[in-house]
Amino acid sequence: MTTALPWHKRTIKRLAALALLVVAAVLFVMSPFYARAILWGLNKIPVTVNQVAAASQKGDGRIEETEQPEPGSPEWQQQQQRIADEQAQQLLKQFDQQKVAQPASSSANDKTSNPISVKKVKENEKPDVPSLVETLAKMQDDYQLQKQSVKNTNSQSGIHVGAEVSNLNSQKKLNKNQAHVIVVLGGGLGRDAAHNIVVNAYTRLRLEKAVRQKQYNPLPILLSGVEAPYMQNWLKAHQVDAGLLENRSMNTCENTRFSALLLQKKGGAPRVELITDAYHMPRARRLFAMNGIDTIPVVAPLPNVQTRWKPSKSNLMHSRRATYEAIASIRDLWFGETNCREVP
Repeated sequence: MTTALPWHKRTIKRLAALALLVVAAVLFVMSPFYARAILWGLNKIPVTVNQVAAASQKGDGRIEETEQPEPGSPEWQQQQQRIADEQAQQLLKQFDQQKVAQPASSSANDKTSNPISVKKVKENEKPDVPSLVETLAKMQDDYQLQKQSVKNTNSQSGIHVGAEVSNLNSQKKLNKNQAHVIVVLGGGLGRDAAHNIVVNAYTRLRLEKAVRQKQYNPLPILLSGVEAPYMQNWLKAHQVDAGLLENRSMNTCENTRFSALLLQKKGGAPRVELITDAYHMPRARRLFAMNGIDTIPVVAPLPNVQTRWKPSKSNLMHSRRATYEAIASIRDLWFGETNCREVP
């Protein structure tokens, strides 16, 4: 019959086992395997594009980086009329130049010496250049066709000139992976040595990735988040323009929702290249899909480099990011985003 250990020895044994478990857990969290395991699980969550929301993103692929009036609005009609007037003025100038520079024929002197022959030539000759009335009428017809193209889809029969031009521009915008824009999600702000507000290390690495990606795929850049103005300043300092700013969102849900609304207003973007870090990517892609946008992941690095296998303090950033995204994903799947505004 075995005798029971005294209570103080049992307590010491249990504390030793508990300490061993704590040490093992800390080493696991400080190792790269903890973050990799969570990232593997996050990437297993399906990403399905909401087809109802996707219908609002089926544009012609032309993303306007500058502010443009709404198609069909009075401002848009005035803009189209102004463009037509400018084209008409150019045609009139060409007409005047051709009329002045038109060389005289070799038989002009003979014709002028005979009044009868001159009269016959004037009656029979037809100018090569269309008249002013014909030119303006053609410009007006083109303008009416452009207005009608807003209401008709390209699938209808008898596609007009405005739709053909739109299709050509769309083909130029589409690239290898058929994306229409590069979306960069903000990662936070900080202060420099002079206490000025600047992008932090997370955001800076995403912007550096965006610069390299734009060189590979010259697409418009959309900056999303309240950090957007500071992100734009950083890009300007590096000779890169980003004309699309969504600067109202305060979290990932608003990032995706407000960016989708902006892209819809700019003409629609069924597919985008999305730049953020690896742990944030699965949740951001799923939320973009809920708003009808397919995403191509372009992963930006984190400030601290992960080790291959041994525990290290540099892995703690990855572990923290992985834990946060795991909790946020579970919350979204079970309860949904409760702090996400519907409109900016």
